[in-house]
Amino acid sequence: MCANKMYNYFKKMNKKNKTMKKTNWNEYEFRCSQLHKIMTGSITLPENYSKEIKELTEERDKGVNKNGNKVKWTTTKQEKLKSLKTKQNKPWHELLPKTMKTELRKIFRAEKYNRTFSFTNKFVQKGISQEEDGITTLQNYRNDILKLRTYFVKNKKRKHNGYVSGESDLTDTNDFNNCKEGFDIKCSWELDTFPFKEDALDFNYELQNQGYMWLSGAEKWTTCYVLVNITEDLLHKEKMKWFYAMGSPMNEDDANYENYTQKAKELEIQLIFDYDRFVERNPFHDMEIKKQDWIYDIPLKDRVIEKVTYYNQDTIDKIKHRIEISRKYLKYLEDTIS
Repeated sequence: MCANKMYNYFKKMNKKNKTMKKTNWNEYEFRCSQLHKIMTGSITLPENYSKEIKELTEERDKGVNKNGNKVKWTTTKQEKLKSLKTKQNKPWHELLPKTMKTELRKIFRAEKYNRTFSFTNKFVQKGISQEEDGITTLQNYRNDILKLRTYFVKNKKRKHNGYVSGESDLTDTNDFNNCKEGFDIKCSWELDTFPFKEDALDFNYELQNQGYMWLSGAEKWTTCYVLVNITEDLLHKEKMKWFYAMGSPMNEDDANYENYTQKAKELEIQLIFDYDRFVERNPFHDMEIKKQDWIYDIPLKDRVIEKVTYYNQDTIDKIKHRIEISRKYLKYLEDTIS
């Protein structure tokens, strides 16, 4: 690069940096799906250690505890007092949980430098690509099994309240601004990752649901786990992993052809729960198991698990508190870099 071109390049980059988006971290809103990352672990800020340090110090000096009872001063109490003073003298941001700091650092760089740190895997890909199928399955389940008249329309509105933002899946009124109950679809990868009815709701989804209720004013939010077929594309990819791993057996003369065919059959059983629907939507897919030999469908009544979350003001207050600490840390990062 010649000197003139280099000069113009850096001039352009400097101009771009000057016009880089400036984020007001004091007003930053977190997505409902992010809440579990900033709510991880426990936080005791330096100023919160003062009371306990004072009580232990008086106990050491006067031989009387906070209740007025005489007590012995032990090496264990001495070590505890030493530990508390060490923590109190630490910078507050060093006391934040690691997962929380990692997420906040990612948010900071994504916002400051206009980046998207996307994460995906086959489980996420299925959830995105099969969302509509998941909604249809849930609706059929509620209509046919629960005998509830339901007609869902996918929500496409994002709401904000100054602390969080979110775009829910479904509501009882098909109106995110005016509803009493909401629904969030989770498409399980396979039967092995599908929960049992007695299982507690994942804490990540519990927090996400609280966020949606905070935004909408709804009284309850239901996480709906559904078992729906894999997409043809993802099934093909899963089969191809084994095809190449076994040396690309093309016909019956290949030593691994029978092994690959068996593995492909196992994948169909593992990832298809409604054979007719899969074949109807993917008529040209080369199925290893033919219709007359298929006995592996799972009934509709067993392919939906609903787990209800109710609005909890105490949880919302804790989320607010974490958001305020998170904003403070994001501002600290801004001040440190600037």
